[in-house]
Amino acid sequence: MSSAPTSASRYPIHSLLPEHVPRLAEIRPGFTAHSTLLIRRTGAPPFQSWQLEEVPLHQAFEKGNSYDFDAIEQANIRRRLAQPNTLIEVVADPYTQRLLGILDVEEESWRQSAWVWNLMLDSSVRRQGLGRLLMERCLAWARARNLRAVLLETQSNNLPACHFYARLGFRLIGVNEMFYTNNDIERGEVALFWGYSLR
Repeated sequence: MSSAPTSASRYPIHSLLPEHVPRLAEIRPGFTAHSTLLIRRTGAPPFQSWQLEEVPLHQAFEKGNSYDFDAIEQANIRRRLAQPNTLIEVVADPYTQRLLGILDVEEESWRQSAWVWNLMLDSSVRRQGLGRLLMERCLAWARARNLRAVLLETQSNNLPACHFYARLGFRLIGVNEMFYTNNDIERGEVALFWGYSLR
């Protein structure tokens, strides 16, 4: 917790502006994972479940630095930015003004929760308390709106993110093996859903 104020003063956090949207590709959110979650189906249909086991990788998984902020994704962010029920903030380098991170959260009033669309940090500024600080800002925003929970999605091959959210108090609440393709388990990338209760 002590690193958060230092990071906040070193890397300014401010609201996303429309002119920032085309520059989001400046963020290099790659990661390296030395383990993955092996997901097996258990039980019998129609009420099968899943067993998750963290297993080491023989070779580290390297996720490239680029994220596809394509025209569709930029349009989605612009749409959310125009809404009154969102919290969208960016982290910038204090000297070069290069974008180094984004927090992108939207209230879903129909279920009294907040959905985290994006929480990304450039690999160069990790482990300095910025990720925790951004999520604390998200949780404070959601509490101020009297929401009941904050929800988000990660992937089974992104163990650094899974452990990060677990350390912050998020709980694994669901598995979707058809979120990306029809054979996510076989591909080794399964959607995991996490929740943080505010009440």
